[in-house]
Amino acid sequence: MMKFFCAIVGSVFPIDIDVGQSVGDLEKAIKAENPATITCDAKDLRLYLAKKGTGWLPSVDLAAIEDREAVPGFEKVSLVDTKREKSSTYLIQKVLEMNGMPSPQAEQIHVLVVVPTGASTPENNRKRKRMEEKDAPDAWIKTIKDERVTTLPSTREAMKDHLQRALHVKIPVSGRLFQLMSARNSTGEISSVLDKLFDSEPREAISDITGTVLREIIDPLGFGSESVSEQTYHHSWDAVIAMLLRLVTDGIFRRNLNVSASTGAYRPDLCFYSTNSNICVFRGQEKARGELDVPVKELHEKLRWRYDDAPYVFGYAAVGLLVCLVTIRKDEKKETCAKAEKIETYNLESLKDRLSFFLAMLNLSTLFKPVVDLIRPLGIPDYITLYRSNGVLIKFAEDCVVKTYPKSMPSDEIIRNLKGLHRVMKNHSVPNIVELKNANMKKKHVKLAPIGLLTPPENCKQLLMALRDILKALVALHAINLMHRDLRWENVIKYSIDGDKWFLIDFDDGTSSPAAKVTHLKAESHAPEIPSSSSHTVKVDIWSVGYLLMTSPVQDLPPELGRIKSQCLRKNPSSRPTAKSLLTAIESLIES
Repeated sequence: MMKFFCAIVGSVFPIDIDVGQSVGDLEKAIKAENPATITCDAKDLRLYLAKKGTGWLPSVDLAAIEDREAVPGFEKVSLVDTKREKSSTYLIQKVLEMNGMPSPQAEQIHVLVVVPTGASTPENNRKRKRMEEKDAPDAWIKTIKDERVTTLPSTREAMKDHLQRALHVKIPVSGRLFQLMSARNSTGEISSVLDKLFDSEPREAISDITGTVLREIIDPLGFGSESVSEQTYHHSWDAVIAMLLRLVTDGIFRRNLNVSASTGAYRPDLCFYSTNSNICVFRGQEKARGELDVPVKELHEKLRWRYDDAPYVFGYAAVGLLVCLVTIRKDEKKETCAKAEKIETYNLESLKDRLSFFLAMLNLSTLFKPVVDLIRPLGIPDYITLYRSNGVLIKFAEDCVVKTYPKSMPSDEIIRNLKGLHRVMKNHSVPNIVELKNANMKKKHVKLAPIGLLTPPENCKQLLMALRDILKALVALHAINLMHRDLRWENVIKYSIDGDKWFLIDFDDGTSSPAAKVTHLKAESHAPEIPSSSSHTVKVDIWSVGYLLMTSPVQDLPPELGRIKSQCLRKNPSSRPTAKSLLTAIESLIES
């Protein structure tokens, strides 16, 4: 019994067979070893001895043979056919003797197997699958989505090279669009970018998705027209930027129309977020006219850098149809500041530049996920807009929150009350509270800072730290007969840069103590006397401390916190502890 190592392209397998058996028996054994991958009859296989010089082909040379590289001394000798007869009837021993071959050993290839065209082999199946995927209507989109970039470009030149590389799977193009491009390429100036983007021959039909994308690039409507406002350009910008990125990444984009102008709070004109990410990995600043350096400067001038684990995020500055791609990096000279580095500028009135920009955007999109993966998730999504059930609109800007009240609410009364509360709290240096930066009754909004992280405590230590900071605020508030009245984890925010430090937000229901009963606060999350008694005092905040412990995400509270929770949740307000005594107890637990 001898062991022959046989090779089909892409696969090596052993066959144990007696040298007294025939070549036909070897054919059957090879097929029997590969029933799922060899679908032809055994007699139709073509078998070759793998010779190198006077011996067998070393297994290390097989890859070179499969890649059709020259291997000195290599020769394949047919085991099946001779000039005059079918050799399947020959004994294996005779064939070896006829060719002067030694006994087979390990680490050698002895038999090369060729399957007739059309029959299955692992490699044929892989090739067929690759061809089918490549020929799928929108295969180019899937390939871009599936690409996994492992090394980020570290320099401007490396970034430009990445953006200018050819697509792995080219985009099919219809005959009409192919003719349009050919007609505009009489000088050959766009041949290079065409080769990087598109199939070399037009197709009879392309998908609606691909067709829509290509028409916006090759034959857009409105490009080159006279324009007077940013809104006139929004379709043009979105077609080649936001909508394209959404298609090839499954991400989402958000436009922030007129926010900065109306509130003085900076938010990029456009934010793009990768799939399942709250990080604005690609942002845009846009102008109808003017100098390009103005929106470039806006991309980084007011940005507080919070992406330390990544080398950069991305952006674009647009003035009309002039668009500049940039990387935005941390400014090493200023700890929380950023700087922008231009990659390339494109004039979208030019077909050549539109095609080059199209290629750049497709390649740029492959960098979004690896950049986002390096950044720790933000507690509050970049520049998000929240819509509260009561109609309040909360917009997160670069360094503040803009809170806008609906017409259905008494906004003048709320804003007037907030201004009075914050003035008193500032005069008495109440710690660990949000700061009112600006109020506008006419536009029904207030501007508050800092933003912080909407992240509840994750462990017992963080819970104690949060309670300490909450109670420090309550001690100061209660000393001047003020109460918050709406303490829930939604209104306890972690500072973004000060470690385990927390502060209180949302003083919309804050007031002086004592106060008359109110009915708009939910009974299940507020002290029982608020809706039921004729008046209530600062002790409602103490009940809320117990509610914070009851709803804490930290499980298995230590006995001491369990006792504090029970004391705070007592129905009788006068039997609840004071903020000062609770602070002393919590600080003792922290020190112990």
